[in-house]
Amino acid sequence: MNITFKQTLSVTAGLLCLSATLVAQAEYPDRPIHAIVPFAPGGANDVVGRVMSPEISKLLGQPLIIENKPGAGGNIGLDYVAKSKPDGYTILYSATASTQNPALYRNLPFDPIKDLQPVAQIAEAPYVIMVNPKLPFKNALDLIEYARKNPGKMNAASGGLGTQLSVELFRIRNKLSLEIIPYPGTGPAAIAVRTGTADFAIMDTSAYTGFLAGGQVKALAVAGEKRLSSLPDVPTTREAGLGDYVVGTLFGIYVQGATPNDIVQKLNGVVNRIIVTPEMTEKLRKLGSEPTPKSVEVFSKYIQSEIATWKNIVKQANIPPVD
Repeated sequence: MNITFKQTLSVTAGLLCLSATLVAQAEYPDRPIHAIVPFAPGGANDVVGRVMSPEISKLLGQPLIIENKPGAGGNIGLDYVAKSKPDGYTILYSATASTQNPALYRNLPFDPIKDLQPVAQIAEAPYVIMVNPKLPFKNALDLIEYARKNPGKMNAASGGLGTQLSVELFRIRNKLSLEIIPYPGTGPAAIAVRTGTADFAIMDTSAYTGFLAGGQVKALAVAGEKRLSSLPDVPTTREAGLGDYVVGTLFGIYVQGATPNDIVQKLNGVVNRIIVTPEMTEKLRKLGSEPTPKSVEVFSKYIQSEIATWKNIVKQANIPPVD
């Protein structure tokens, strides 16, 4: 065997390896993908995830297996994805936990910017002030007036620290004394408002859609810049006399921070294709959300700015971080 032949074998082997690598990359995904929801079933993240997953599965040609990993305000699920393999086979459906938890927790077990890569924004959803219909409130100002006259007697359901923060801001701005009851997700919080265990809540409507339609929960005001198409008769907080009290959430998909860019871009393209279809747009709007397609780069910058914004709000509100 001469040296030329050895070199030929070496080059051939290298080309074969390169070819195999390119084929492997082109075949992503070639097995099921695990989609982590960091809250309990029935909540906002869970509902949006279950609406999106079948469509993502169709375009990728692989099943998406949803796993609920609630706890610690969403941090258990976020940490699970942050510590997963950076191969695109573990994705995260997350809303406010990704942007607010860095402000609400003193020592997170992961870096929210380095360990989680924003992939695609699905939709934005303004929060809605919702009450048990047995309470004698015709509007949001009635609720505020009652809470002022009855300090300590009103309670609000929180579906996580993110929605707790919305109530904290509501309480501080209106100088109210009320109790905030934590639940492991917006689903259980919605049930609490429906049954009267909790008087009211301020969160997106995805877990309340059936209750609102059936009159089991009453919407008083939309904390957004415009009314929701799903609740056309419900005024915005500005229209209701609450000034600039505007809060909401954004639903997005994330992967482990070191995931290759080609996988991230592929997932982004798939999600953006889905959310602009008339069918998905209608589904998201029925959940009180508006589809908001963004590039990976724009979404990543937006998440970083949101993290900074909520840190500033928490500081201004003098809310002590959770250890």
